[in-house]
Amino acid sequence: MRNKARMLANVGIVFLVIGISFLAGTIYRSTNTPSGTTGFELPPSQQSSSSPRSVLTYPLPPRDLRLELKTNATVDVYLLGNEGVKLWISDGTIVPVWSVKNASSQTFSVQLHSREHYGILAFNPNNSTVTLDVREVLYGYERDLLWFSLATIATGLVITVASRIALKDRSKKPDITLRKDNLDLLPEGLPSNVGHLKVTADEVKSVKQFRELIAWELEEYMGFPILEVLIIIAICTVLSPAIIETSPALSYSNLVSGIQIVFLFIIFVVGALFCHSFAGSISKGETKLLLSYPVLRGKLFLSKFIALFTVFFAVYAGVFVLQIYLLALNPLEPMFYASLLFVALQLLLVCAISTALSVITKNEMLSILVSALLLFGIENIAARISLVSFTGRFTTSFAFASQQIHGVLPSGVMLTSAPTMADAALSIFATIGVSVLLLALSYVYYTRKMEID
Repeated sequence: MRNKARMLANVGIVFLVIGISFLAGTIYRSTNTPSGTTGFELPPSQQSSSSPRSVLTYPLPPRDLRLELKTNATVDVYLLGNEGVKLWISDGTIVPVWSVKNASSQTFSVQLHSREHYGILAFNPNNSTVTLDVREVLYGYERDLLWFSLATIATGLVITVASRIALKDRSKKPDITLRKDNLDLLPEGLPSNVGHLKVTADEVKSVKQFRELIAWELEEYMGFPILEVLIIIAICTVLSPAIIETSPALSYSNLVSGIQIVFLFIIFVVGALFCHSFAGSISKGETKLLLSYPVLRGKLFLSKFIALFTVFFAVYAGVFVLQIYLLALNPLEPMFYASLLFVALQLLLVCAISTALSVITKNEMLSILVSALLLFGIENIAARISLVSFTGRFTTSFAFASQQIHGVLPSGVMLTSAPTMADAALSIFATIGVSVLLLALSYVYYTRKMEID
């Protein structure tokens, strides 16, 4: 019962961290005031064009929109949503979400209630040519993120308080449920939180022991506050990049934005924790103590790698999914899953390099320093479109997928022509090949050659 209460408390803390991180990210996004200007020249008694112009160059979130009109006469202005744009293009029917008639040079405030693409339509009711400039400015909270963050914080508070009450009630009763079969299993000096590893000779090759090793790894290296810090960094990584879209039809291009921040997150956070798990456990003597039991080196190596890689990918993929909503993407948009795949491959490479350096050096700080300098140095020395760098591999693969799926190159990838299939294949399979080779060599060295002092 006490363990369940503690687990519930940890869950409550995670909810609090997620909610506070979202709230901080929402406040940061609310300080940004993206703006754009749409110019019209309206002939007498005619619309500006056969189709509505875009209000801004990317999907508008549920925030406040300020329209600043500058015109030499009065005009009629209509703001259309997704359905309104379709109706106007198909049969010329105007169904606006907001409109103003006989407007002169003045400023209007509009509240956007849903996340979608918007279009602006202007008409000239006068007998002379009219010029109109519309400046659009977003401001205020993104209300959907704000409500989500507040709801998550409230949930976390409820769970945390409930767990504290349960722990308090439980502490009044003496705990006499010590398991006798665990008392003589651990050598002196082994961390107490590995007491649940029941490593009898009959269970050396069992799946149960492997699960227990994974559970111990997660408890040892993903306990409070490490997991919470990972979540904070991942959320800030996704929420902070600016949207740089140039056309609503190409909104998947925003998936390229902020990729450098993702790369830094993977280098410094993931690399450091992998080195801490492998080299740190060796230098602190934890590995030697664990191997004094009938625990196979291969199982220990695999449990460490699988546990940490799964957590890192789950945290980042879970937060990365937010971009489907934030960028108003279709949940089935192939480019989203392509970008997630390319990030996962880079995560695999960083994990493999950090593991290899940790096993070779057996020194936590040295392996962290070498892996960070190696990866960060390659990224800065190599050209931005070179396949040696992560940016180059991501750009090449992403642009190739974009060309094949949508027939265009995404904006902001710094490529003048579409990559060839050979370049895309090399960027993917070279990453996989190097990662698998390093992991195989590390596994063989860890299980057969490495001496543990």
